[in-house]
Amino acid sequence: MRSNKIAAVLSLIVLVATTVLAVNTSQYDERPRYRQVVLPEIKESEARFFGALQDAELTDNEDWRNFYFVTAHLKARDTLALLRRRWPHTPEGVRAHNDLVQYYELVTEDFAIIRTQMGFNEKVDFIAAWKEMHAERWPIHEHWTAWVDGH
Repeated sequence: MRSNKIAAVLSLIVLVATTVLAVNTSQYDERPRYRQVVLPEIKESEARFFGALQDAELTDNEDWRNFYFVTAHLKARDTLALLRRRWPHTPEGVRAHNDLVQYYELVTEDFAIIRTQMGFNEKVDFIAAWKEMHAERWPIHEHWTAWVDGH
């Protein structure tokens, strides 16, 4: 380096320039990997959650309706646990995934509130209460869906 300062300085400049260009221009899109590896688990877990809710809506038996509603709450907590274990790596992916985590955190809180109300008043229409809360929370879920779909 001492004998050839010009070459050393030029090499350093090229190294810095290529590093800056590589960092600024490379935008890794992890959605294909996320769709292939993580998304199937999430979809399966969500299907169990929404399936239990649908069962609660469709049954005529009040005991079974309560059972399915409690099961849906447990499935929402299972989905939240899964989401907390499986994180994407890019900043955009982390933000979108965090929205889904936030959605399920709010859903589990909503279920806890509804179940508490059910403990005080057996006549609570918990399906209607859930639908109302769900309508408020769903845009958070849709933000994650938009990222996964590439919109």
